[in-house]
Amino acid sequence: MNARQLIVLAGLAIVSVVATAAVMKTGATTVASDHRGEAVVPTLRTRANELTGLTVRDGDTTMTVERRDNRFVAAESGYPVKLDPVRDIVTSSAELGFEEARTSDPARYGDLGLADPGKENAGKEIVFRAGNVEIADIIVGNRDATVGSARGGQYLRFKGQPQTWLARGTVQLPANLAAWFAPIDFDVKRSEIKKLELTGGGRDAVKVAVTDDKPGEFTLQNVPENRAPETFKVSQVATLIDAFSFQDVRRRGAAAPADARHFVAETDGLRLTMTNVGELSDGWVQITAEATNDAKRAQAEAITTKTAGFEFRLPSQQTEILSWTANDLTIETDPKPPEAEPKPADPEPKPAGAEPKP
Repeated sequence: MNARQLIVLAGLAIVSVVATAAVMKTGATTVASDHRGEAVVPTLRTRANELTGLTVRDGDTTMTVERRDNRFVAAESGYPVKLDPVRDIVTSSAELGFEEARTSDPARYGDLGLADPGKENAGKEIVFRAGNVEIADIIVGNRDATVGSARGGQYLRFKGQPQTWLARGTVQLPANLAAWFAPIDFDVKRSEIKKLELTGGGRDAVKVAVTDDKPGEFTLQNVPENRAPETFKVSQVATLIDAFSFQDVRRRGAAAPADARHFVAETDGLRLTMTNVGELSDGWVQITAEATNDAKRAQAEAITTKTAGFEFRLPSQQTEILSWTANDLTIETDPKPPEAEPKPADPEPKPAGAEPKP
């Protein structure tokens, strides 16, 4: 091999090294990682029982969960959260394994759903804590079904580190904020409701009562003139009780003003009241339960245990019900047609042969 051939080979080697570096930098082609098969967050496998909390940041929404008295609660409000979403996040994150290294160019993070918060295609940040120490802080992005496992794979990066990765497995996150919270069941059947009222808030009242001998069916009591009730919408008022749900929860603030919008449901022995706080369209309510006879005292106390000290944000469809008036529950009927105006009398006929005067 002569000197010219050696120079050519050396030049090709340099080009190859530069090309490889460019691939690693841009992520144009996947590159096998030295960590392939290793756990992404190995501490979760060894210290899961020591977990004292976690935080999930998704866009403008941040959910921080803390362990208190052997249960998990929302850190800001202290309201109980369900164990299932906490377990799913920890278990699925612990099962993540490195598959391939991808781009370390921040300009390309959005392609993988890993952009910084506030940017388009931002990732979801998950922070795990044991004691007062953060044991992991990862940002997860788009999923990739091409990874060879039943659950596919997911792109991720560690907070503060430029390198991104394709991991085997996917993190199981709640679909929305409401999915975190322990639900509330008033244990009131539709057939037990006797009366429903909406009053206050600067809006006309709604008064609904059970139809005679037909439990679970309701009649609007204050039907406006020249209007007829919409039976289906009248029945929907009861869903504030028998299908109660909420999107968010916070610590209870000051008492609601006396002229706030109130929703009251009464059964034999129990009175439930939802009182709007803040703007009616925001849907925040305080909930109270009162026993009107001794038989329902335990039920009222059970509801109070779940709701005292908290305010709940209703979903949009129940917020709308809270704002309804009697007009909203009725349709206009055909008004009585006005009496026909009398026709003007026909002019008297002129005598035959009569000539007009000059």
